[in-house]
Amino acid sequence: MKTLHFPVCRLLLASLILLVGFGFFLPVARAQTDCRITDIRFWQSPEEAQIVFDLSAPPKVTPLGTLSDGTVFFDIEGCLFRPGRERYPLNNAFVQVLNVQARSDGGVRIFFRPGAGVSQRTFVLPRSDAKADRIVVFLTEPPQQQLARRQLEQQEISRLKAGNVKIVVLDPGHGGEDPGTRANGIVEKTYVLAMANLIKTFFDRDPRYRAIITRTGDYIIPLERRRQIAEQLGADVFVSVHVNFNHARRIQGIEVYYESPKGAVGEADRLVAETENQQDAVGGVGQGPVAQIVKRDIVQKQAEIMFRSSQLAQRLESRLAVAVPGLQSRGVRRAGFKVLHSLAMPSALVELGYTSNLVDASYLRNPNAQTRLAQGVYQGIADFLESQVLPGVDASYVQYVSQVEAARKAQEERARKARERRKTLLANSRPYTVQKGDTIPKLVARFKVAKGVFCEVNGFSQNRKLKVGETIRIPGK
Repeated sequence: MKTLHFPVCRLLLASLILLVGFGFFLPVARAQTDCRITDIRFWQSPEEAQIVFDLSAPPKVTPLGTLSDGTVFFDIEGCLFRPGRERYPLNNAFVQVLNVQARSDGGVRIFFRPGAGVSQRTFVLPRSDAKADRIVVFLTEPPQQQLARRQLEQQEISRLKAGNVKIVVLDPGHGGEDPGTRANGIVEKTYVLAMANLIKTFFDRDPRYRAIITRTGDYIIPLERRRQIAEQLGADVFVSVHVNFNHARRIQGIEVYYESPKGAVGEADRLVAETENQQDAVGGVGQGPVAQIVKRDIVQKQAEIMFRSSQLAQRLESRLAVAVPGLQSRGVRRAGFKVLHSLAMPSALVELGYTSNLVDASYLRNPNAQTRLAQGVYQGIADFLESQVLPGVDASYVQYVSQVEAARKAQEERARKARERRKTLLANSRPYTVQKGDTIPKLVARFKVAKGVFCEVNGFSQNRKLKVGETIRIPGK
């Protein structure tokens, strides 16, 4: 009997190489007799689900078909399924039943019945790292159902905000097919989910707060979506929970991160580009003064949020540093993690210790230490939320942005001067058709011009080989 793991892993479309189910076959990389189903897994999140078929070789998959009762099916040609036939009664909102049946001609037929309004797509993913070739059936809840659920969430958030209840979003990292670190009996995705729930219990006892967890089961959420969940909930604080790993096993300790200047600049550029694209789509002005104003506003907001994030990180670190005697702190650090890019709320990422270090791992596995760590995260967040809001900006970020902008302008000026110089060189050059035996060294010697100037006017590298019959330019003396 194949194991179905509960619960989805949202796949980035950039990683998907072949789409099936919409009218074409997939090429086969090696003999189909090598193909067999080695495992079947099911992942589910509130918004989507996946059925994953692990395979021993690249498959040949037929387009999706639909029976009169709404059952969807596809065939895997030349593939083996040793049980012969299996029925999996999933009975959830995404899929009611899954049937896998070996065909007499040597293939396998997959039947599944999606829930009402559920859309489905089927992908084939290639073998990569520790992952096998696999077929993924991607199921998405109906848009109207998603909208209704989010409206209910917003109503509840509005009620809480009206009562001056602070919203804390806890984000257990990884999940689903992304296990995170694995060492000394600790699997990160499982551990941090349990820790997030433990942290939540402290907030549940405090009427000043409502803690919400981004994922409640074993499924992955894209990094940007984690941040978006918190922003849609109007979170007052976002804290991502992780454990660490290092091949240098002597390294140990707790770390607390907040946004780095480099990461924030990259996000600012992305947001400016997004704004410009939106303006272009509606006939706006695009680049120029408006982009500069947008960039300035984004940087100002980032600097303010990063200042608050630094205070959050400091409060967390001060509590975690004394939470478990013997579990040392490596201090507050900065990194460009995507989950920390928010303009809407202070954000931090906590690494509760190194699973690769025997001392840290022993504490991380200890129930008493787990409780103390969870309490430390709760206390650090509470300290931050109850502290006086200090106005300010992240001065190091403002300085970094100034340096980046100065370097960018200097680069643009160098490029402008180079263009002007090449324009002048071209104006003073003449065309020449390359003859048999011509080389750059021979031509610069014949026409008595500098090799660098010759290459510059033609846009050549100095080891460029010339092609007989091509037209080049000979610089003037």
